[in-house]
Amino acid sequence: MPHTNRRVFIRQYREGMPQLEDFGIEDVALPEVPSGQVVVKVDTLSMDAWIRTTLTPGSFHETAPLGSTIRALGVGQVVESADPSLAVGDWVYGMLAAQTLALVPAAAMTKLDLSNSLKPADYVGPLGLTTGLTAWVGLIAVAEVKAGDTVLVSGAAGAVGSMVVMLAKARGARVIGVAGGPDKCRYLTNQLGADVAIDYKNADVAAAVAAAAPVGINVFFDNVGGEILDIALENLAPADARIAICGAISQYSDLGNVRGPAKYLRLAERNAAMRGFVVTHHAARFPEAKAEIAALMQDGKIDLPEHMVEGIDHFAEALLLLFAGGHTGNLLVRP
Repeated sequence: MPHTNRRVFIRQYREGMPQLEDFGIEDVALPEVPSGQVVVKVDTLSMDAWIRTTLTPGSFHETAPLGSTIRALGVGQVVESADPSLAVGDWVYGMLAAQTLALVPAAAMTKLDLSNSLKPADYVGPLGLTTGLTAWVGLIAVAEVKAGDTVLVSGAAGAVGSMVVMLAKARGARVIGVAGGPDKCRYLTNQLGADVAIDYKNADVAAAVAAAAPVGINVFFDNVGGEILDIALENLAPADARIAICGAISQYSDLGNVRGPAKYLRLAERNAAMRGFVVTHHAARFPEAKAEIAALMQDGKIDLPEHMVEGIDHFAEALLLLFAGGHTGNLLVRP
């Protein structure tokens, strides 16, 4: 059957922060569905920091070609199938991109398990690869958080940061969250249960971290990089602290001049470890992660707030909102 897709594409590259005029929107007709592929009606797209690094030539994620649909992970429902592994009506997760209909290989999609009261949007939220699973892998598989740890989280009011806060609290840790503005700080303490919230826009962050963790930080989950990483290094616990490098959104607008940590010698001085991670390298532990997160959801200990933007025509606006930090919780687009 014929399908018309509305998509958001990359019109031009720009040094520094993208602008709305760098993106275009158009309607295109989908071709006949080849064997092994499916057409998916896109339901919800996850707005993730990594998308920023596909919009700049020479970035450490593969640069998306000009004219291509902006990459984004999402969930949707199969409306036409030319592969026996997926039937019309199945819900799937994968790289659906910024569009209303996706023609994709069936093998690239993950069929969703919607038992136990799970919703499709949970797979771009608490159970999402770039949200809940990233938080779980960084905090638990990489940083090995344990009860009694003091955990510092940068970018704590975003989707991954919010999940880290809730997972750390569920594991019995004391949590210090760093976010921008009083509203986000209230969100951290009142909604997520963080013990301390530090407003990097209005506070002396170095002094605030030192006051909040007088005997040092055991775990630092870094989403931001830059100055906050140095502050964390300066305030590490005397022995066996762990730093998980998830991302560095403060550096993504000028990847040719990334600021590295000046205080890295604290790692040696305090017998600490700093490790970056890619979530997909820990796929063997995804079943364990999903089971723990789903159980915490059922117990009411994880409830990730959503900031929903309606309409594919507003995808680029949502992307700029993400880059500006103008949201709390999980930023999503519903085409």
